Amino acid sequence: MAEAVTAGAAAGCPACGEPIVSGDRFCEACGNELPFTEAAVTPVPEAPVAPLVPPVACPSCGNQGEPVEGYCGACGMRLPAPRDHQEVELQVVAGVTDKGVRHHRNEDAMAMFIGDGFVAALVCDGVSTTVNPDVASQAAADAACAVLAERPDHDAAYDAARAAVLATAYEPAPDLGPPSCTYLAAMVTDKRITFASLGDCRSYWVTPGSATQITVDDSWAELQIASGAMSRADAYAHPNAHVITRWLADDADPAWRPTRVDFDVPGPGRLLLVSDGLWNYTIEPATLVAAIGDEPLGRLELARRLVTFANEAGGSDNITVVVVDLPLDDAHPKDADLKGSSAP
Repeated sequence: MAEAVTAGAAAGCPACGEPIVSGDRFCEACGNELPFTEAAVTPVPEAPVAPLVPPVACPSCGNQGEPVEGYCGACGMRLPAPRDHQEVELQVVAGVTDKGVRHHRNEDAMAMFIGDGFVAALVCDGVSTTVNPDVASQAAADAACAVLAERPDHDAAYDAARAAVLATAYEPAPDLGPPSCTYLAAMVTDKRITFASLGDCRSYWVTPGSATQITVDDSWAELQIASGAMSRADAYAHPNAHVITRWLADDADPAWRPTRVDFDVPGPGRLLLVSDGLWNYTIEPATLVAAIGDEPLGRLELARRLVTFANEAGGSDNITVVVVDLPLDDAHPKDADLKGSSAP
């Protein structure tokens, strides 16, 4: 806790009678040494740590200097927003998030943390039909990651994420709901992965030539499939297929809780956490396997490849891919706690 000294009136100088200030060692009028008086102290909160936002290089001249009202300070070209494209790589986890081709901003968010024998990873997708969904998604991811970095408590992490979304400032707008996002959190160890899912971000277990979907979406299509009302093919061909049925927001049912899934790790492999900006183009696992390809890739390279794949397929939505390698042989505590969390 920082401290600030506050000046307060004290008795006059015993030699000359001039007023003195509490804490002074000598009288400013006559120079006489003064009796010790203890200054009052008022606690001042420590300054918050600024979130990590990678510099945005000018796509025209490459300058990474301070922008001027959103424009390059060297050549004057308009710069992309910091959230348009972000890449993070830690020891056994990497992530890439991108605004895609058709959206004007990136409303996805990711956060990650490496602890002692575990990794916490999150992907949240802002709901585009609401106000400030990009702020809500990052607030949710950061708040939940901070909890999971301390303890493996999915309930507490979700509560923190929900509180962060509800606290997101906004001005009501016609035809737009309050700030909203979806939520997918994973606590990863060598033996087990536990998930908390609400909305339509997905998780996959990937090994060479194979991809298995782990979590199930809260969506109209999945409701039809689960009830037996429609086949999988028919449900996903329907215009309502991607309408979500649960989300985090002030207008969401406060009784909603994320679906918990436990996954026993069968051996070496990769965990993928992705937003629907990717899986819109890989609804069937075989399509995801084909997009991954056969050549061995590092974590960051794989995330980049899948983001590029989605953009080349149309980029109709924001895209986020987080990759965790197992086993976590190289996972050790780092100084860069929450380094994977980036705020707008």
